[in-house]
Amino acid sequence: MPDQYSYFDVGERDYDNPLPYDKIDAANYKTWDGYIDYEETISKSKARMEKNRQLQLIDENAKWIKTRRDEVEVPLNFDKYVADIEKRKEETKKFDEIDEYDNKLSYKSLPYETKLMKQDTTLREKRKRWHKNLAKDIYVEEAINVLRDLKINNIKAGKMADIKN
Repeated sequence: MPDQYSYFDVGERDYDNPLPYDKIDAANYKTWDGYIDYEETISKSKARMEKNRQLQLIDENAKWIKTRRDEVEVPLNFDKYVADIEKRKEETKKFDEIDEYDNKLSYKSLPYETKLMKQDTTLREKRKRWHKNLAKDIYVEEAINVLRDLKINNIKAGKMADIKN
């Protein structure tokens, strides 16, 4: 999924002296055959993401940030400099939608936290901000869509506990 850092070199491999590649031996395991078709879930997710305007805007914003970051020339003429700043402000207005997104999901704290929040106003405010931020998170929304696809389409009957309706 695209994010604001999609076009930046931010991983260890991008540093001058990265640690060498390392691999550990695989643990002994038995493959669980409860899922029938990951490929269907992946293709559904990719199709949703390709059509999603919010993700397209995030990708466009990442490209815009990368382009601005790579610029090395700044006009020395004050009027041209101010005009350039105003032009950039105008260009960034379309990215305001990223912060205004609402995934229409609701969030609430677990019962033990709800009890704690009655006494701890700092915790209550932190959770309120966290829930507000989660409601703007397209990645949480897509993760839930993927889990829904896995649950509905891919679990073989009898391989795990039934879900009560």
